[in-house]
Amino acid sequence: MSGDTGAGAAGWHDDEVVSAGLPEKRLARRFGRLLDQMSAAPGQPVPAACGDWAATKAAYRFFDNPRVTEHGMLAGHFAETAMRCAASEGPILILQDTTEFIYSRAQPGKIGFTKTINAGRYKPGQPNVVTLCGVLMHSSLAVTLGGTPLGLTAAKFWTRTKFKGTWTLKRHVNPRLLRKTLATYLLQIAMLGGYLARNHDPPPGNMVVWRGLTRLNDIAFGFSVSLR
Repeated sequence: MSGDTGAGAAGWHDDEVVSAGLPEKRLARRFGRLLDQMSAAPGQPVPAACGDWAATKAAYRFFDNPRVTEHGMLAGHFAETAMRCAASEGPILILQDTTEFIYSRAQPGKIGFTKTINAGRYKPGQPNVVTLCGVLMHSSLAVTLGGTPLGLTAAKFWTRTKFKGTWTLKRHVNPRLLRKTLATYLLQIAMLGGYLARNHDPPPGNMVVWRGLTRLNDIAFGFSVSLR
């Protein structure tokens, strides 16, 4: 499978490759060839998109080159996106989303971790918690009100070298923070009466505390009735 395509098919990325921040023209040509190959086979792995072993090895050498950086490959695209946004009329929407690239590896620490999930119960009463390894990407896409994509305005890749779940964090909480005071219980009663306890809210007033006490009395009465 050849990496060369027609001029019409490859024209969409010509300006972006020229504007890319790669240090050599040779790397820019390889980058353009990879864009041709991978855009002709969307969703396919690198070996399937490249077509033969020589092209696959060249692609992996390109990715492994320390002079090829994330910023260098995306710089041209960001510049062209800015030009398309400037030439567009009307409001432009910036849509943001986080994408997870999940991989299955015997040694996930070499890639990094994304999150933990509950994969069902393998024993009665015991959740089967699985830690996923992979890479996270948060991207911002510029689109017109008509839905025409103009390109990415930002993209950030990251991973976690060590994933700490909720239960792990709870074991490291300062015990003094867990002590309950009279103010803590009054706040909880006020929340039963409708107090939102937002950061900018003033302290709860007498009326909301009274409503909370009334609600608490109803709950206590219902619980006592259920025990009879």
